Amino acid sequence: MRLSRIYAIALNTYREAVRDKVLFGVLVFATGVLALTLALAELSLDQHMRVVTDLGLASISIFSVIIAVFLGSSLLYKEIERKTLYVILPKPIARFEFLLGKYAGIVATCAVFIAIMGAVQLYVTAIQAGASTTLVVAVPSVLVAALGVGFAVSRDRTLVVPIWSVAALGAAVWLCSTVDVELFRLLASFALNLGEVWILAAVALLFSSFSTPFLTGAFTFGVWLVGRSAHDMVAMETRVLSPAVKNILRWLAEVVPNFNLFVPGRSALVAQGSSLSEPLSYVATSLGYAVLYAAVTLAVASFIFRRRDFV
Repeated sequence: MRLSRIYAIALNTYREAVRDKVLFGVLVFATGVLALTLALAELSLDQHMRVVTDLGLASISIFSVIIAVFLGSSLLYKEIERKTLYVILPKPIARFEFLLGKYAGIVATCAVFIAIMGAVQLYVTAIQAGASTTLVVAVPSVLVAALGVGFAVSRDRTLVVPIWSVAALGAAVWLCSTVDVELFRLLASFALNLGEVWILAAVALLFSSFSTPFLTGAFTFGVWLVGRSAHDMVAMETRVLSPAVKNILRWLAEVVPNFNLFVPGRSALVAQGSSLSEPLSYVATSLGYAVLYAAVTLAVASFIFRRRDFV
């Protein structure tokens, strides 16, 4: 069945990705940055919680973008460079299935990364909010012990990490529920980070289907920069830009993904009163946009990849 073939490729892609030392380096560095926000918060005046949450969420967004671009620009090319693709394609598997499997593996890896970073962010936020010292010590201790046991008893350690990351995120959510923090805003931001990754991974695979890793990374990062700024530049009232430049920017704003949707202002994700309908609607709409854009991009990537000659 097609789903089983896609799943097998996705699983192998995930295993290959999590074994990459670059990914571990980014994970350790990102964890350090999130922990550093506690120190930076002490330098602010009466804005400690805002510094911890805003800097932490911005860091997770940037690092998840880096991971998505890195994996999307390198994994498909590695299959071609190592010539393992020449062994896979003659088998009864369509090229679009292979591409979808790669995409699913990349997204799964990014989701695990966001879950772990989200758990760290919630843990740091709980500390800043004054969580119980006993819980602050006990929760990570239990999680580290559980991870060690999982590695000891499991035959495939790479499959332990996704389960552990979900457990760590759940434990961090519970820890935050014991103090007064904007928990929904944080969780909604993590979901939006995942939506941003969906699009970026698809864009990276689109460029990777016909380009080199360096150019793929540059093009994908360029799309991300334009997607973060084009809509704002179009909205600017300025005489510096000529009508021709404004038309180009307006066209770019319509074509490139609007990544500003995934980094909204605080007010968009904070419930008005006791109602969560508006924030939930915003998150659902943004994720729906991400799914649609990623699907169209993957369709184009599959078309290009299918017509590519590997002989």
